[in-house]
Amino acid sequence: MRNLCLAIVALLFTNFVSAYATYEPPTQQERNLFTQLFSQFEKTDVAKKDVTDVIQTFAKPLIISFPCNSNDTNNFIIAVITTRLAKFDDTAVHEDQVIGGTYTWNCLVTTEAGKVTLQCNNELRLNSNLLLNGTGVSPQVHQVENDVVLYHEFLHGQLMIDAIKSSDKWRHEICNQTPQETIDYSYADPDHKIINPLQTQFASELMKEQGGELITKNIMPNQTQNGMFAIKAFHISDYPQFRNGGQVTLRAVNIDGTKFGSYNGTVFLEGNLINQTQPGIAWLYVIDNQTNQTTQAFNSALAKRIAGLWVNDQASDTDFYNAIQPLTLQQTIANNENSTVIPYWVRNTASWWFEGKIDDTTFESFIQYLVSNKIIQ
Repeated sequence: MRNLCLAIVALLFTNFVSAYATYEPPTQQERNLFTQLFSQFEKTDVAKKDVTDVIQTFAKPLIISFPCNSNDTNNFIIAVITTRLAKFDDTAVHEDQVIGGTYTWNCLVTTEAGKVTLQCNNELRLNSNLLLNGTGVSPQVHQVENDVVLYHEFLHGQLMIDAIKSSDKWRHEICNQTPQETIDYSYADPDHKIINPLQTQFASELMKEQGGELITKNIMPNQTQNGMFAIKAFHISDYPQFRNGGQVTLRAVNIDGTKFGSYNGTVFLEGNLINQTQPGIAWLYVIDNQTNQTTQAFNSALAKRIAGLWVNDQASDTDFYNAIQPLTLQQTIANNENSTVIPYWVRNTASWWFEGKIDDTTFESFIQYLVSNKIIQ
């Protein structure tokens, strides 16, 4: 167990809002990030809830309409739903934790002659400063977490769309709603009671693809003393693939003051609930050191994303060099913006790699050739 590296890093999570507000366009960095994450999400072939409807709303309006019953207050409902990428709000908070993204339901509701119209111009926001920062996290875990953030936000949209399309309760309520009453957006799951299990399963499948494991622990208030707890996280014998050591990354909801300890091969987690009346969730991403080193060299999604930003002048030469540093077979990284020299024409090949036109092995050989011939210094 002495080889087990325990890394605790800032929470990567999301929130939900319901409002009608002024639209702010995303930054170029946010646009590039969304393009990269969405491209990766489309390629992901693991079991997950179908979120096709909400994805469609980025390209064209999704129109849902249905008649009410003859004895209802209203006689016809029509919902027109679109989603667009918006600028991330740096002031947004979710239980005083760091936010990876938000999905906002922005619906303007009008009623005329018994016809209720919902014009929903929804907004997805991504915290690019956080999602592009993989410091202290293995590339595999960082890739999984970013995929989970996008999936999480899609779920906020899809679950509400599911209610509009098929919930008898929601349809009955809106068919009998007066103009003074507010729309029930709780089906979008702002408390994450439905989303947390779905994203946990998704993350678990992604981690298995990476050769790792996702271990989930739920801490109930009655398991704590004044909010403080100490639980068995896992026993190393249950995961023989990590017997030679590994890295654990902790993510949590409603948990603070965390620290690890180990005894006789058992890893313990201590901490306290932020809100002592609500349960906490701890996600432990475990990956072995050997997989971490090998995959970082040959399959770094983060490096591809930074390459995409670099090609579009959204990252510096030094950022790009540090992202591909494992491919160079060099041990040092660049700390000075003027210390790295990369010819401009390298962007063509980096662009092909980012777009999937050449594979990782081809790009690796290309970079090592440039380094060995001192073309990249």
